[in-house]
Amino acid sequence: MSEYQHYQFMADKPLTDGQLAHVRALSTRADLTRHSFVNTYQWGDFKGDPQELVEDCYDAHLYFANWGTRQVILRWPATVLSLAVARTYCVGGSATSRQSGPHVLITLTSDPEDCVEDFEDLFGLDHEYDEDRSQEWLPSITRAREQVAEGDLRLLYLAWLLSLSNDELDEGEHEPSVPPGLAQLPEPLSDLATFLRIDEDLVESAARNSPHPAPRPSLGACWAWAAALAPKEKDRVLAGLLHDEGDQALSVLRRRFLHDQTALASSPPVRTVAEIREESRARAKARKGHEQRRKALQEEKEAEARKRAEREAQRARDQRVAELQHDPEAAWARVAELLSIRGTRPYPEVVRLLGDLAALAERDGAVRAFAQRYDQFVVAHRTKKALIRKLQAEGPVTATLSELASD
Repeated sequence: MSEYQHYQFMADKPLTDGQLAHVRALSTRADLTRHSFVNTYQWGDFKGDPQELVEDCYDAHLYFANWGTRQVILRWPATVLSLAVARTYCVGGSATSRQSGPHVLITLTSDPEDCVEDFEDLFGLDHEYDEDRSQEWLPSITRAREQVAEGDLRLLYLAWLLSLSNDELDEGEHEPSVPPGLAQLPEPLSDLATFLRIDEDLVESAARNSPHPAPRPSLGACWAWAAALAPKEKDRVLAGLLHDEGDQALSVLRRRFLHDQTALASSPPVRTVAEIREESRARAKARKGHEQRRKALQEEKEAEARKRAEREAQRARDQRVAELQHDPEAAWARVAELLSIRGTRPYPEVVRLLGDLAALAERDGAVRAFAQRYDQFVVAHRTKKALIRKLQAEGPVTATLSELASD
């Protein structure tokens, strides 16, 4: 595959007829519905502008190419995410934010120089692209977008880490407020970090200052909070929930409730970019050392297992050779009997028997006599290519004959 590009868009609300016609005009062969757009390109390019489409039609966009570029564009109503908050976290070229009409958009980009192997790992090995697998990324990341609407800013902190990991921040810059729960990323946020190649050691280092998330409020707490609202306020909230076609009003209400429930906690000390980098390097070094020790221990266990298997195999062979010495001709006769059967199924037993005969000859100092008979055997069965290959590759006969040649 010389070139591969994947474009995907998702919308919370169904596209209007006019929007649908506009998008269809940009790509006649896309898989298009009122809520989604999926298309891939192995030649040519998409005619549309993803930024404009997210401004006008969609709430989320994902793009990747097999030369390494990856991008995510997400949109929120400005009443849910303000531009001021977005700009607190989106501070580099890899993470940007802007307002377009009533919406705030953030664009997250990962564009390293060479990531062909990375592409194969995530989207299919040996260029065998997995269409279903590729389309799972955006729905998962969109769930993380919904969490932002409820006041969970971990996605935005990951955007800041993206700029840090791409060396776009000065060493003396300070981190923004660290949201709770960064040490326990749910699957949507973990997928976002993986898709954007944010180093896991960097995430773990940043998470050290992240408070534990508050426990889920009880139903009783919800009742108590709702009961404290003034009647007119309750009417306004209920009317908003009925009028909103999506989940925006519910998200705003939930964010307001959680904000009221959260007790003011002492803020952790703010760190610089240099301090986070240093801790990330230390974590990476410790993890690498742990992995090396684990690998060494595993290799030691595997080597010991191989030695045990070799000892057991040698004991079994010694026992067979001891039994074979009473009547070696019976083994040759058994070899002939096995080879009279059609097919290759008897070949493993033939190889084993010939190996035992070779070991017996070596023990009794009769290697030359065995070699002459074995040569005759090979000539007689030279048309059985699979058998000859198996004898050459696996049979102890080869080792015995090599020893004879070295004498």
